[in-house]
Amino acid sequence: MTPWLLIDYGEVISLPYDDTVHQRVAALLGIRPETLAERYWPDRLALDAGLPSDEYWTRVAGRTIPIDEARELDRVDIGGWARVDPRMLDLLDEQSAAGVRLALLSNAPLIQAEAFDELTWTDRFEHVFVSSRIGLVKPDPAIYIHAVAAMGTEPGEVTFVDDKEVNVDGAVQAGLRGVVFRGVDQLRRDLG
Repeated sequence: MTPWLLIDYGEVISLPYDDTVHQRVAALLGIRPETLAERYWPDRLALDAGLPSDEYWTRVAGRTIPIDEARELDRVDIGGWARVDPRMLDLLDEQSAAGVRLALLSNAPLIQAEAFDELTWTDRFEHVFVSSRIGLVKPDPAIYIHAVAAMGTEPGEVTFVDDKEVNVDGAVQAGLRGVVFRGVDQLRRDLG
Protein backbone atom coordinates (compact mmCIF):
# COMPACT_ATOMS: atom_id res chain seq x y z
CA MET A 1 0.00 0.00 0.00
CA THR A 2 1.21 3.51 -0.81
CA PRO A 3 0.63 6.57 1.40
CA TRP A 4 -1.59 8.14 -1.27
CA LEU A 5 -4.58 6.85 -3.26
CA LEU A 6 -5.41 8.90 -6.38
CA ILE A 7 -8.71 7.72 -7.79
CA ASP A 8 -10.90 8.27 -10.84
CA TYR A 9 -14.55 9.28 -10.57
CA GLY A 10 -16.51 7.98 -13.60
CA GLU A 11 -17.48 4.31 -13.25
CA VAL A 12 -15.15 3.94 -10.27
CA ILE A 13 -16.76 6.13 -7.61
CA SER A 14 -19.83 6.72 -9.74
CA LEU A 15 -22.07 4.03 -11.09
CA PRO A 16 -22.22 3.62 -14.89
CA TYR A 17 -23.90 6.39 -16.89
CA ASP A 18 -27.69 6.35 -16.40
CA ASP A 19 -29.45 5.12 -19.56
CA THR A 20 -32.57 7.20 -18.88
CA VAL A 21 -30.40 10.33 -18.92
CA HIS A 22 -28.82 9.15 -22.19
CA GLN A 23 -32.30 8.93 -23.73
CA ARG A 24 -33.23 12.38 -22.43
CA VAL A 25 -30.05 13.95 -23.84
CA ALA A 26 -30.75 12.32 -27.21
CA ALA A 27 -34.30 13.71 -27.17
CA LEU A 28 -33.04 17.22 -26.32
CA LEU A 29 -30.60 16.99 -29.24
CA GLY A 30 -33.27 15.64 -31.56
CA ILE A 31 -31.24 12.54 -32.41
CA ARG A 32 -31.69 8.84 -31.77
CA PRO A 33 -30.08 7.30 -28.68
CA GLU A 34 -27.98 5.08 -30.98
CA THR A 35 -26.67 8.16 -32.78
CA LEU A 36 -25.85 9.82 -29.46
CA ALA A 37 -23.97 6.68 -28.38
CA GLU A 38 -21.82 6.93 -31.53
CA ARG A 39 -21.13 10.66 -31.18
CA TYR A 40 -20.83 11.12 -27.41
CA TRP A 41 -17.25 9.88 -26.91
CA PRO A 42 -15.13 10.95 -29.94
CA ASP A 43 -14.80 14.58 -28.73
CA ARG A 44 -15.28 13.95 -25.01
CA LEU A 45 -11.59 14.30 -24.17
CA ALA A 46 -11.62 17.69 -25.90
CA LEU A 47 -14.58 18.73 -23.70
CA ASP A 48 -12.79 17.37 -20.63
CA ALA A 49 -9.71 19.43 -21.60
CA GLY A 50 -11.73 22.63 -21.76
CA LEU A 51 -13.54 22.71 -25.14
CA PRO A 52 -16.59 24.98 -24.67
CA SER A 53 -19.69 22.84 -24.21
CA ASP A 54 -21.61 24.55 -27.03
CA GLU A 55 -18.86 23.44 -29.43
CA TYR A 56 -18.94 19.92 -28.01
CA TRP A 57 -22.73 19.59 -28.27
CA THR A 58 -22.65 21.10 -31.78
CA ARG A 59 -20.31 18.29 -32.82
CA VAL A 60 -22.51 15.68 -31.16
CA ALA A 61 -25.77 17.05 -32.61
CA GLY A 62 -24.48 17.76 -36.10
CA ARG A 63 -26.12 21.20 -35.88
CA THR A 64 -25.33 24.47 -34.15
CA ILE A 65 -26.14 24.36 -30.44
CA PRO A 66 -26.50 27.80 -28.83
CA ILE A 67 -24.90 28.43 -25.44
CA ASP A 68 -28.23 28.36 -23.53
CA GLU A 69 -29.15 25.00 -25.04
CA ALA A 70 -25.65 23.68 -24.29
CA ARG A 71 -26.01 24.70 -20.64
CA GLU A 72 -29.26 22.73 -20.40
CA LEU A 73 -27.62 19.73 -22.07
CA ASP A 74 -24.72 20.00 -19.61
CA ARG A 75 -27.14 20.12 -16.68
CA VAL A 76 -29.03 17.04 -17.87
CA ASP A 77 -25.92 15.12 -18.94
CA ILE A 78 -24.15 15.56 -15.60
CA GLY A 79 -27.08 13.78 -13.99
CA GLY A 80 -26.07 10.65 -15.87
CA TRP A 81 -22.83 10.57 -13.90
CA ALA A 82 -24.30 11.65 -10.55
CA ARG A 83 -25.06 8.27 -9.00
CA VAL A 84 -22.32 7.45 -6.49
CA ASP A 85 -21.62 3.86 -5.45
CA PRO A 86 -22.01 3.80 -1.64
CA ARG A 87 -19.80 0.68 -1.43
CA MET A 88 -16.98 2.65 -3.04
CA LEU A 89 -17.41 5.47 -0.54
CA ASP A 90 -17.17 2.86 2.23
CA LEU A 91 -13.92 1.56 0.74
CA LEU A 92 -12.52 5.10 0.61
CA ASP A 93 -13.46 5.59 4.25
CA GLU A 94 -11.69 2.32 5.14
CA GLN A 95 -8.57 3.49 3.31
CA SER A 96 -8.65 6.85 5.06
CA ALA A 97 -9.11 5.20 8.47
CA ALA A 98 -6.04 3.07 7.69
CA GLY A 99 -4.02 6.27 7.18
CA VAL A 100 -4.09 6.44 3.38
CA ARG A 101 -4.39 9.98 2.02
CA LEU A 102 -7.01 10.46 -0.72
CA ALA A 103 -7.11 12.52 -3.91
CA LEU A 104 -9.47 12.50 -6.88
CA LEU A 105 -8.43 12.80 -10.54
CA SER A 106 -11.16 12.94 -13.16
CA ASN A 107 -11.39 13.68 -16.85
CA ALA A 108 -14.50 15.83 -16.71
CA PRO A 109 -15.98 19.05 -18.10
CA LEU A 110 -16.13 22.25 -16.10
CA ILE A 111 -19.73 21.66 -14.99
CA GLN A 112 -18.59 18.44 -13.27
CA ALA A 113 -15.71 20.27 -11.61
CA GLU A 114 -18.17 22.82 -10.27
CA ALA A 115 -20.43 20.02 -9.00
CA PHE A 116 -17.51 18.42 -7.16
CA ASP A 117 -17.05 21.75 -5.35
CA GLU A 118 -20.59 21.46 -3.96
CA LEU A 119 -20.82 17.76 -3.09
CA THR A 120 -20.16 16.73 0.51
CA TRP A 121 -18.72 13.30 -0.33
CA THR A 122 -15.75 15.01 -2.01
CA ASP A 123 -14.68 16.26 1.45
CA ARG A 124 -12.94 12.87 1.80
CA PHE A 125 -10.26 14.09 -0.62
CA GLU A 126 -7.36 16.37 0.21
CA HIS A 127 -7.19 17.28 -3.48
CA VAL A 128 -9.75 17.18 -6.29
CA PHE A 129 -8.16 17.41 -9.73
CA VAL A 130 -10.40 17.89 -12.77
CA SER A 131 -8.98 17.88 -16.28
CA SER A 132 -11.00 20.86 -17.52
CA ARG A 133 -9.42 23.03 -14.81
CA ILE A 134 -5.91 21.74 -15.47
CA GLY A 135 -6.01 21.74 -19.28
CA LEU A 136 -4.60 18.21 -19.40
CA VAL A 137 -6.40 14.87 -19.75
CA LYS A 138 -5.67 11.29 -18.83
CA PRO A 139 -3.78 9.31 -20.10
CA ASP A 140 -1.20 12.07 -20.71
CA PRO A 141 1.53 11.42 -18.10
CA ALA A 142 1.72 15.20 -17.54
CA ILE A 143 -1.64 15.21 -15.71
CA TYR A 144 -0.36 12.68 -13.16
CA ILE A 145 2.89 14.60 -12.72
CA HIS A 146 0.82 17.77 -12.13
CA ALA A 147 -1.32 16.00 -9.52
CA VAL A 148 1.62 14.43 -7.71
CA ALA A 149 3.43 17.79 -7.52
CA ALA A 150 0.33 19.51 -6.14
CA MET A 151 -0.03 16.70 -3.58
CA GLY A 152 3.52 17.41 -2.42
CA THR A 153 4.69 13.83 -2.81
CA GLU A 154 6.62 11.57 -5.18
CA PRO A 155 5.10 9.36 -7.92
CA GLY A 156 6.16 6.14 -6.17
CA GLU A 157 4.13 7.19 -3.12
CA VAL A 158 0.86 7.18 -5.09
CA THR A 159 -1.46 4.39 -6.24
CA PHE A 160 -3.72 5.45 -9.11
CA VAL A 161 -7.04 3.64 -9.73
CA ASP A 162 -9.07 3.96 -12.95
CA ASP A 163 -11.47 1.73 -14.87
CA LYS A 164 -9.65 2.42 -18.15
CA GLU A 165 -6.43 0.50 -18.61
CA VAL A 166 -5.02 3.21 -20.92
CA ASN A 167 -5.35 5.74 -18.08
CA VAL A 168 -3.62 3.41 -15.66
CA ASP A 169 -0.84 2.90 -18.23
CA GLY A 170 -0.34 6.70 -18.40
CA ALA A 171 -0.02 6.84 -14.61
CA VAL A 172 2.50 4.00 -14.58
CA GLN A 173 4.53 5.84 -17.26
CA ALA A 174 4.61 8.80 -14.87
CA GLY A 175 5.98 6.57 -12.09
CA LEU A 176 2.80 5.89 -10.10
CA ARG A 177 1.59 2.46 -9.04
CA GLY A 178 -1.44 1.60 -11.17
CA VAL A 179 -4.51 -0.50 -10.48
CA VAL A 180 -7.24 -1.16 -13.05
CA PHE A 181 -10.63 -0.96 -11.33
CA ARG A 182 -12.61 -4.18 -11.73
CA GLY A 183 -15.18 -3.68 -8.99
CA VAL A 184 -15.17 -2.67 -5.34
CA ASP A 185 -14.43 -6.15 -3.96
CA GLN A 186 -11.49 -6.66 -6.32
CA LEU A 187 -10.13 -3.19 -5.54
CA ARG A 188 -10.24 -3.96 -1.83
CA ARG A 189 -8.10 -7.05 -2.52
CA ASP A 190 -5.77 -5.09 -4.85
CA LEU A 191 -5.17 -2.42 -2.19
CA GLY A 192 -4.84 -4.88 0.70
